[in-house]
Amino acid sequence: MIPIGKFSRICQVSVKTLRLYDQIGILKPAYIDANSSYRYYEPDQLDTMIFIQRYKRFGFSLEEIKSMLEDVNSNHIEKLIERKTALIQQKTDLEVTISELRILIECIERKENMIENILGNYEINIVEKQPISIYGLRQEMSVADFGAAYSRLFEDLYQKGIKDFGLTGSRYYDQEFDRNKSDVEVFVEVAPEAANAKIQEGVMVHTTHKGAYATLQEAYAAIVKWMEQNGYEGVGAPFELYTKCGFNHYPVDEWETDIYFPAQKKI
Repeated sequence: MIPIGKFSRICQVSVKTLRLYDQIGILKPAYIDANSSYRYYEPDQLDTMIFIQRYKRFGFSLEEIKSMLEDVNSNHIEKLIERKTALIQQKTDLEVTISELRILIECIERKENMIENILGNYEINIVEKQPISIYGLRQEMSVADFGAAYSRLFEDLYQKGIKDFGLTGSRYYDQEFDRNKSDVEVFVEVAPEAANAKIQEGVMVHTTHKGAYATLQEAYAAIVKWMEQNGYEGVGAPFELYTKCGFNHYPVDEWETDIYFPAQKKI
């Protein structure tokens, strides 16, 4: 048996942490001395501690780890794949943030205005857009739900035998944006006979956002500011077309998103 102090040193965790693990039931001592209340662990419990420490580094909560330890018949492969995907996305987001910070530092060093520099990178123009036939899936969703929504959309296309389609996109119907619950339609361009919806033709205020989606709001701000300054108002749901993205195997720094606002001149 290994006394709690030695177990603590071996595992490089505090005695306080071991007592917490005992309290929540994730790792209970093998034996507690009735007279001294001193805790002892079996050598095999070192394996459990390695599992706990490794999965904590992966970002799982103690409750999630406890559940996985109790589910002895599963290898948890789906949860591990989901965590790997999430960590890769976090890495991508962090790289984007570091790049933004580098650009900000360069702006400050050149004594430039950061906001003017950012919005000035967007070329705004007026285009006459032809109608687009789309196959879409519209529902209330959070930003985190986009991936799952596209998966359902492509499953729908497969079930219906629709193999030929163009760009992917998203259309936003709410007047106000809520990251946790917004009325959004994800779609792909399809032939008219395969469509279940359409983006109507008309005048559009357009710009192209380059890079990761984390800073898409800056492109929207550039469009709205331009519309206010030039006497235009929105007359429909804005939408995005992902002309270059991960789906067609472009690296993040080469992604391009075309943003369109149906608009008209203010009367």
